[in-house]
Amino acid sequence: MATARKNCRKKASKRSVKSDRVPMLSVVTVRISDEEKERIDGIMRNLEIKSYSDVMRMALHMVKRQQVLVS
Repeated sequence: MATARKNCRKKASKRSVKSDRVPMLSVVTVRISDEEKERIDGIMRNLEIKSYSDVMRMALHMVKRQQVLVS
């Protein structure tokens, strides 16, 4: 019986190089008004963006660039 349990154990995975790792993902919740949602939906239609996540990533990159220019 001990052998059966031993065989069912998961093998320890080898640690991969840090550059090969998948980046850690997080969930962010944002409350927006109906007017803001309509505006974002319009932007998504015009730029043919399919996900809200892509819009948020673009917005964060724009803010990041502005911070660099101001500093």
